[in-house]
Amino acid sequence: MPAQPQTAPPPPPQSARQALLEMFLGQGPDHLKKHLPEVTKKAFAKIESGSTPSFLTEVEAIGKEATAGGGNLQTMETGPVLLVTEQPQNREKFEITVERDDLVGDEDQIDLSFQMSRNGKPEALPFLPRLTFMMQMESGIWRLNETSFSARMRLADPDFLKALVGQIEEKQQRTNEFTANFSIRAIVAAETAYHSKHPGYTCSLSELAAANSETTGERPRTPIDPDLAKGAKQGYVFALTGCDALHYRIAAEPATPSAGRRAYCADESGVLKFSNNSKASTCLSNGQTFSQDAADVSTGFSID
Repeated sequence: MPAQPQTAPPPPPQSARQALLEMFLGQGPDHLKKHLPEVTKKAFAKIESGSTPSFLTEVEAIGKEATAGGGNLQTMETGPVLLVTEQPQNREKFEITVERDDLVGDEDQIDLSFQMSRNGKPEALPFLPRLTFMMQMESGIWRLNETSFSARMRLADPDFLKALVGQIEEKQQRTNEFTANFSIRAIVAAETAYHSKHPGYTCSLSELAAANSETTGERPRTPIDPDLAKGAKQGYVFALTGCDALHYRIAAEPATPSAGRRAYCADESGVLKFSNNSKASTCLSNGQTFSQDAADVSTGFSID
């Protein structure tokens, strides 16, 4: 007898978790609408017009853009982690974990929590968010029937508070360092402009600020504000030394140990340098040349 053709077994039914991923990150047409209750789709249809994208279409577009970003976004249909995205440049990692996935009959409650990490270490969020999705089977399709958001803050947890305060201090340090770096650049630009109209460089920040703000028909690209003119700005102190007809040196270091970790400096060459021990003297004598990679790693900001 001739062999009977083999028929492929039907694919397993879609789980509520798979439906949730498809709903927000799918690539097919109407992947979001597919998992909404019929009554919800009819309600949104009343406000749709053919001339502009509907609200649901715009939400679908956001999901498509997220998945089109490359290999940094991963989704898991099983296991404790639902989604992972990484930013190698900033060494940051974001995870969505499944805290609960309870299937009872034609209903499934999925609870999600969120974690951030930087340089391999968890970051303390100011609050602990949680999203709950109530999925219900309707006409053979899992549909989002209800969603809720909750957040709690562990104000009496010493470990949480220590991590949170440390994280806030670290971010403030990065902001201070970014501002100090930008301020050094402003002073270098101002000294160059000053030297073009005077026989030498000046070691007076206030004089430099006044010259930089003189009416020239154009606003200075990097103005020196009143705080910087006084030699102190956002946790850093600034000092000009060694000024003569051909030379000057500018350096900035943290006013306190908690204000920053780096010192920054430059001279008439315009080359910016830094030292990791927060000492201006080290920067001036043996500083490392500042690069874009150093800016990204240290501050998390991009400096043009």
